[in-house]
Amino acid sequence: MVRFLRRVLNTAIVVLFVSLLMFLLVRVLPGDPVAAAMGEGVTKEQADKFRAEMGLDKPLYLQYATYLDQLAHGEFGRSLIESRDVGEIVSERLPATLELVICALLFAVVVGVPLGILSATHRNGLLDQVSRLCSLTGVSFPGFWAALMLQLLLGAALALLPITGRITGPPPEHITGLYLVDSLLTGNMSAFGDAFRHLVAPTIVLALGPLAQVTGMIRSSMLDELSKPYVSFSHAVGMPGFLINYKYALRNAFSATLTLIGFLFPLMIGSAFVVEKVFAWPGIARFGADAILANDYNAIVGVTLVVCLFVVVVNFVTDELYVMLDPRIRLQR
Repeated sequence: MVRFLRRVLNTAIVVLFVSLLMFLLVRVLPGDPVAAAMGEGVTKEQADKFRAEMGLDKPLYLQYATYLDQLAHGEFGRSLIESRDVGEIVSERLPATLELVICALLFAVVVGVPLGILSATHRNGLLDQVSRLCSLTGVSFPGFWAALMLQLLLGAALALLPITGRITGPPPEHITGLYLVDSLLTGNMSAFGDAFRHLVAPTIVLALGPLAQVTGMIRSSMLDELSKPYVSFSHAVGMPGFLINYKYALRNAFSATLTLIGFLFPLMIGSAFVVEKVFAWPGIARFGADAILANDYNAIVGVTLVVCLFVVVVNFVTDELYVMLDPRIRLQR
């Protein structure tokens, strides 16, 4: 209980620090947010009135105090480019990005872990060489180029998959905002198939880099484990190789990969804006990138705080998974 309360206190301190840092940083960005929001041709009086309505004419410490008061009441302030509460926009767009990132991360883990294991158990063989070549290729392709090529191949040339948006038909009944989950919960298999087909291309593009990293990490960790004395002893007493590789060596090797996965999740949220832009995906990463270009102060800080919270939550989950994987950590607690 004490450890949990300490976590909550640390989270509050981190969020407060990030909010202050981002609040100050966005205000030194070049450009006028009022001009970006109102467009050209507005008079000085109109601009001053809008600035006063948004509270941008007050000293910085008063602006920050007002913002903290809004956060305490569950509000993120009003977006300059959409003239709506940032919290409302985030709640609409966050599920789209989460669904994309979760699917891409699952794809990277489900494909990357077996590839890494096979690469390690067939070291310097043909399978290992092919796996390493694929990993190198995955981290070498720029995301925007891979997205455009996949659009041309699967969408334009072969017409196999839709290339823009989350869904073509009516979306499923809103429960979580994740179309795949909502369609399964409501039994709407037509919407599930539609949403799944829209997810395939952006998921592959977003997973290319993480897939290569997961494969490389598993390979390196497995090679390290397979060289340890307990593996040689297990082989000597006649234990099946499958059991050695997947029950013992993989469990010990997966700790480093778990750290990588915990690091990749928030990183993929931040890098998803390229994929969302190319595939017209209505996610929070795309909204955050548009907010930066428009100097939308409240939107930038709001999106950053949401991502920060996810980083903290993912780190907490990763720590708990460490305890499940390694009994030694459990005993130390």
